Amino acid sequence: MGTATYLYAFLALLTIASSSESSHLPETVKRLRFYVQDKVAGDDRTVWTVAETNFSQDLPSKFGLVNVLDNPITELPDKDSQVLGRLQGVIALSDFKEMALSMLLNVLFTDGEYKGSTLSILGRNPLHDGVREVPVVAGTGAFRLARGYVITTTYESSEGYGVYEYDVVLFVPQISHTDT
Repeated sequence: MGTATYLYAFLALLTIASSSESSHLPETVKRLRFYVQDKVAGDDRTVWTVAETNFSQDLPSKFGLVNVLDNPITELPDKDSQVLGRLQGVIALSDFKEMALSMLLNVLFTDGEYKGSTLSILGRNPLHDGVREVPVVAGTGAFRLARGYVITTTYESSEGYGVYEYDVVLFVPQISHTDT
């Protein structure tokens, strides 16, 4: 066999060996909807600026602004509706030309059907788009080994306060604790 044949055989074996064990398990599709209550001003704010460049405030895109957040997530858009958990993490404005977030977020469910479970969201969120898609890269508990996406829209926005709708589609392997 020639070198090219060995290379193709090696790459094929590498691909097979590196495939996730979870890809061989049956999957359940789960759909969730919740609302993120985002308060960027006032004494009870849920978003705090922790870093910025010396020119972040001079740019329309606010490039270089880094925030940490701990937002309640609710069942309905009303801020007084049932709190299902928290959206916690770091967001950074990372595009010179447009307001677009790089998001590293964890959804922690503290009540309801998914209490104790988490989702990890990692991706780009262009804020001026009406509908935005962000990847879900992992999960724990009821969402162990999940992957999927979030379709997020701005439900309500006023000075210092926003409500964001998160429609989540997850592909969750049917796995038990004894399978690992």
